[in-house]
Amino acid sequence: MKLKFNSDGKFKILLFGDIHEHYDYETNPRFKDMNKLMNAALDEYKPDLCVLLGDNCNTNHIEDDPEAFEKMLRAVVEPMTSRKIPVAAILGNHEHDHGHEDEVIEIYNRIEGLIIRNDAPEGVTGNANFKELVYSSDGEKPVFCLWFIDSNNCFEDRSVSHYDYVHPDQIEWFEKECGKLKEINGGKPMPSFVFQHTPVPEEYELLRKAKLWELPVAVRGYNTKKDTFYVGKKGTKDYVGEGPCSPDVNSGQFASWKKVGGILGAFFGHDHLNDFSGFYDGVFMAQHKTAGFRAYTDGCKSCVRLVTIDENNPEVFEQELRRFKQFGLKSESLGPVMRTISDRQSFWLHVLGYSSLAAGGITAAALLAKYLIKKHGG
Repeated sequence: MKLKFNSDGKFKILLFGDIHEHYDYETNPRFKDMNKLMNAALDEYKPDLCVLLGDNCNTNHIEDDPEAFEKMLRAVVEPMTSRKIPVAAILGNHEHDHGHEDEVIEIYNRIEGLIIRNDAPEGVTGNANFKELVYSSDGEKPVFCLWFIDSNNCFEDRSVSHYDYVHPDQIEWFEKECGKLKEINGGKPMPSFVFQHTPVPEEYELLRKAKLWELPVAVRGYNTKKDTFYVGKKGTKDYVGEGPCSPDVNSGQFASWKKVGGILGAFFGHDHLNDFSGFYDGVFMAQHKTAGFRAYTDGCKSCVRLVTIDENNPEVFEQELRRFKQFGLKSESLGPVMRTISDRQSFWLHVLGYSSLAAGGITAAALLAKYLIKKHGG
């Protein structure tokens, strides 16, 4: 499958993050809401490529019933495949949970129009490291590169880092491939994007330590940064809903991007509440929250992101974030309370709903939270 710019010189990429679809999709209104968002976005933007940013479908029991997993996956991507729009997919941490990555990739490859594979040599960390070139509108010359990197699962020593990182052997493979692209691009780094599930630690460079009076709207850092509260820096756009869940170990991936050159932007999933974006050291980084209604978010702020590149000026790109409500859609899975509260309120409502006192008693607030979740959805 050859990707290429349209006759107008544009190439549009539509991103969907952390759908987390479950096997009960056929009867669950949350699937219907996710499907509404997909169809509305596809009709509005008419993209040339869609990207699933990992944690796409529940892989529990895939070894027992691979047909059920394939049926679910086909239902999730049907809005794209029925329109003949290619879909590139990356692995999230949960696709690694059960050790069936090869089976997952095999099933993905049964569906025409889905793109996922492993281009890296045997022995390189990860199960799906690959790239796709976007060719000129006449199909003759590669103009742009799209990198899809496997950010793996959890780190083996949780006292060092909760989440794993992109390993040195993956970075070495990436740099060698970038060198080949530079040769065919006249000695210049080829303009490129990176797509992966878990964000790099440098995402925290888009944030700053919250001042005392900002604490009510600040977010707590993740894991080793849990003692610090953050807000977005000036120039960081959109919603900071939680501390980025990046690895605590910096493997040098961002430094590698700067070393090889040409990396214009990087797009991540993983953090269900975050959709903020901004530039750090010349690289645009965008966090992409869930596009579904399954994850810990209220759903009505589930979103998509459109990224548009230009054949005639490939080093400049446009991007646009749009949420469920902004398409004029109404949720079938959420009641009036859950449709209106913020992501963060929804998250803490769920936490409260499953909390209890140390003595074993359920608090009145927890009972109220459970009632609201049950009555209004979420």
